[in-house]
Amino acid sequence: MTGNSLDAVDAVLTAFDGEKVMDICGYSKDIPTDIAEKFRKLKENLSANGGDIALLCNDDFMKLHDKYINLVAQTVTEMMQINKINSSDIDAVGFHGQTCYHLPPSLAGANQQAKTIQIGSGQMLSDLLNMPVVYDFRSDDIINGGEGAPLAPIHNMHLAIDMQKKGMYPAVFCNGGNTGNVAVVFDNHVVGWDCGPFNHFVDEIVRLYVGENCDFDGKYGQCGKVDFALLKQMFEQSVITHNEENFLLKVPPKSSDPAWYKMPKTNIAWVNSLRTAEFFSAYIMAYSLKFLPIKTPDYFLLFGGGWNNPLIRHDFENLIHGKAIVLPEHQEIFAQLSNQKAVIEWSDEFGYNGKFMEARIFADMAKCFLTKEAFSFPETTGCKVPTVGGIMTTPNSKDKRLWSRAAFGVQKT
Repeated sequence: MTGNSLDAVDAVLTAFDGEKVMDICGYSKDIPTDIAEKFRKLKENLSANGGDIALLCNDDFMKLHDKYINLVAQTVTEMMQINKINSSDIDAVGFHGQTCYHLPPSLAGANQQAKTIQIGSGQMLSDLLNMPVVYDFRSDDIINGGEGAPLAPIHNMHLAIDMQKKGMYPAVFCNGGNTGNVAVVFDNHVVGWDCGPFNHFVDEIVRLYVGENCDFDGKYGQCGKVDFALLKQMFEQSVITHNEENFLLKVPPKSSDPAWYKMPKTNIAWVNSLRTAEFFSAYIMAYSLKFLPIKTPDYFLLFGGGWNNPLIRHDFENLIHGKAIVLPEHQEIFAQLSNQKAVIEWSDEFGYNGKFMEARIFADMAKCFLTKEAFSFPETTGCKVPTVGGIMTTPNSKDKRLWSRAAFGVQKT
């Protein structure tokens, strides 16, 4: 998995035995700055041209693509070598690819088709690794009328089978990546949705002012303070969709795209903007629980790099426990969703390695592709029918795809 933060390639080797999900080993490799920056530029260009990837498929694109696939292959190979894993013991590689554009049905206007673009040749990766590769996981859901995201909920439901046996149930799985999303498992049922920007604005501000990739340990944010006038602006203006709707108010299922995250202009000190963005990350994830069909659960599992920032985590805990100051217009909402006894911990504390949670989702999807099990449902993505995601290629096949099948749009029905 390589996420929108473009910080690293995460690989995990996972075994599935009935209801048991067991990680054997995991490995991460940093994404070189030049690859990350070129992907960010590609995303900007796709946003500007409405996601027409064919217009950008030139020599520079091919060089970026090939560097990326070689990096992914190198990451998997090094993980196997370090842990003495034979390729013959692996059924398949689940490969997500790099998301560069996402326009789900809920946001496509009357004159637009839903589309999603994940870059990456499954064939090239299969040839380099000499193993079957299952990839292009989001297209089938988009084709079936779904949002193409989030894909975490079904994986989280698989993990929650064990939690239910331990009495830690219902549970909320909280992903703090570039975009935040939640999955809530209850009564053998799961719902989930994207919450909006999580690391996005925080990383953007730190890159701009100090040239670093993130606010490591909140060292810059702790020098600022939350500006509630800016918080109100961010809530009302920073997550506006292509249809000029406030994404934060939209009812799930829903998915978002960093292409339309916009930080409001402000004259306050940059550390105050940063601290407000950190509070905003926690604020909108907590606020999104207003859409839950049940009362706020007692167990929260955190995963994703954004939770390494202690300021964001502390803000989230205070918001869920009802101890934080909120905007006046949201006081009733937060009062209703607060749960003072909620246990909020890293997923590792519950037995699930959070560092490789997202990578494991696509191991799970690859496994479900092989067994023909649906991985997205009307309750999680809004698809019309339960959907098996992905396609598979094998070494020396002739799959020439460089991007997802839904890259050129799917007619809404």
